[in-house]
Amino acid sequence: MVVLLVVVGILAVVGIALAAVGIVVRRLGPEPARQVFEGDEALTFVAAALPDEVTAQLSYEDVQRILRLHLDFLHRQGVARSGGDLPAGNGPLVVEFGDGVDEVLARAAAVRFHPERDHVAAVISAQMAYFEAIGALAEVEGPDLSAGPSGLPLGGPASATPTGPDAASSERAGPADGKA
Repeated sequence: MVVLLVVVGILAVVGIALAAVGIVVRRLGPEPARQVFEGDEALTFVAAALPDEVTAQLSYEDVQRILRLHLDFLHRQGVARSGGDLPAGNGPLVVEFGDGVDEVLARAAAVRFHPERDHVAAVISAQMAYFEAIGALAEVEGPDLSAGPSGLPLGGPASATPTGPDAASSERAGPADGKA
């Protein structure tokens, strides 16, 4: 009797563990592989990628502050995530480069840090190169503009829907035999 209870207990524990693992796997299945942002590695990469005229005027601390402000901006936009954050919607998220520069400059000014616009743009550009190097950045393909909304090529065969001045009257006229 005791052996039977032990076996049933073991089977219950294994069953619960397998169910828990299955739930987590199902939840994380559609998630893309996470690319981990390493702050020190990113700072070293960005500092090495910056032009000499920028590194002559920005300290490591300044570069680090710009990186942090831009990362905060990306996080607010939903592009950068931390820990257990799950994506809010489907599809790629697109952020304009200029918006990031503007946001960094505005946030920097709020804490009395005033880097030049060109320097911020150079740091963000190098940070984007770092993201690309670690595989965290993907190119977004634009929509196929060669086809119209119906899927037919633009300038292709005319649609079956009547067009022109008679279109409205032909749709209202009903069947050809006059019966409705």
